[in-house]
Amino acid sequence: MIKDLRSTFKQTAIYGTSNLLVKATGLILLPIYTNSLSVEEYGLLVMLEIMAQFFIGVVSFNIPTALLRIGSDSETDDYQSKVYSTALAMLAVGVCFFLAIFIPLSNLISEAFFDTGDYRIYLVYLFVSIAIEILGLLPMQMLRLQEKAVKYILFFSLKLLGLLGFVSYFVLVLNMGVFGAVVGILSGNLTLLLATFAFQIRCIRPVFDRKIAGDIYRFGAPLIFTSVAGVLLTIADRLIIKYYGALNEVGIYGLAYKIGSMSNLLIIGSFSLGFLPIAFKKFKEPTFGRFFSKMFTYFIGVTVLLTLGISVFSKEVIKILSSGEPDYWIAVVLVPFIAYAFLFKAIQNYMAYSFMLIKQTKYHASITMIGVCINIALNFILIPRYDMYGAIAATGLTYAFMALITFRIAQRKMPIPYEMPRVFGMLTLCALFIAAGIYLNDLNIFIRLTAKALLIALFTGVAYVIILDKTEKAKISKVIALARSPGGLKKVWKEFGV
Repeated sequence: MIKDLRSTFKQTAIYGTSNLLVKATGLILLPIYTNSLSVEEYGLLVMLEIMAQFFIGVVSFNIPTALLRIGSDSETDDYQSKVYSTALAMLAVGVCFFLAIFIPLSNLISEAFFDTGDYRIYLVYLFVSIAIEILGLLPMQMLRLQEKAVKYILFFSLKLLGLLGFVSYFVLVLNMGVFGAVVGILSGNLTLLLATFAFQIRCIRPVFDRKIAGDIYRFGAPLIFTSVAGVLLTIADRLIIKYYGALNEVGIYGLAYKIGSMSNLLIIGSFSLGFLPIAFKKFKEPTFGRFFSKMFTYFIGVTVLLTLGISVFSKEVIKILSSGEPDYWIAVVLVPFIAYAFLFKAIQNYMAYSFMLIKQTKYHASITMIGVCINIALNFILIPRYDMYGAIAATGLTYAFMALITFRIAQRKMPIPYEMPRVFGMLTLCALFIAAGIYLNDLNIFIRLTAKALLIALFTGVAYVIILDKTEKAKISKVIALARSPGGLKKVWKEFGV
């Protein structure tokens, strides 16, 4: 099992690098946005972003995810090429229908969302960008299927460099505001699609396999509800904040959400990229249950550590990324609560892998749809009374409920010996240390930074003493001993395959 854990950590680290690049690009762009756009304009950009999230989830019909699962049934190049070609044909038809329907409706949508038709051209460019991004998902999933992680990183890096360059040019140099950001994002998506063109040509066969298409449909159809509900779960709070408030509140909450949800991008998203292909292949092995359980514990442990770091240093991060604009600083108070809510999403997300493994994604869809209904109801109840704090409470309660229900159903369908006492111990410790970190925000900067660094170190020490078992402590001691010896890093690399 040690070999399997190493392989998973290695793949996750590689794919995690791609998500780290995404977040790094997003963080670099934030000062550009906050320095060039007013809070209201940034709120408009947030609304356009969540609109894009929704349509990408719907129009893609989870065909890229189905490619990964159906393609893993056989490792032969011929079969995987058939799956890819069939999936591409299905995706292309869906994208064409999307553009044919929604581009003519762009003026009506602008009036409905923003009470003016002035943003029609923004939406036209946004819809084209969505179509290009969806088509770009397929070759990236094929690279995951073939475990070509290095190429995945290279293509992704090229996209992000293009995104950073184009957005900077249109927003900063040409001073095109929100429209420049939309054009820049479109250009970044187009960069990826063009870069992967040669790879796609090698994968395509002039064939449309009806059986494979049926398999893709049966796998992806239940997940379309999951995707729609999942996106609504992510964006409902900002839509309802806009309904009861104004774009400046959406802008502040959007900034806090970007920072607080870092664990979602860096850990939750990264882990699934590296872990799922391995889990699909190992599913029927006799040691799978223990492997799946151990990975859950380590996954939550890493997520907890990142959540604590984000929460404790939220004040410093917000001030840097907001370009010193005081209008954004209220986000400091929101970040720790948003970050902690995502711990429950991490738990729910991991346990929902069980439904994909046993090919019963209808359960994931049902749970997510119930979750989004609860979330929307809670948002309508709490936001009018507590504003942005109500949105955070609704998010946390919803993810906690979904985690509990997912655990109960998944354990009935595929029992796993999870180490829940250790997980609950980490969650409790994290909450206590986040609370301590919030009280440090009023100190002067030198004392504050020193105290926060010591707080993180103390958490690590306490977790080491009371959370880790003897075997894990022995492994850590071995790593430290190797690292301290001559040529230590090389020995660690060779021994643990990291």
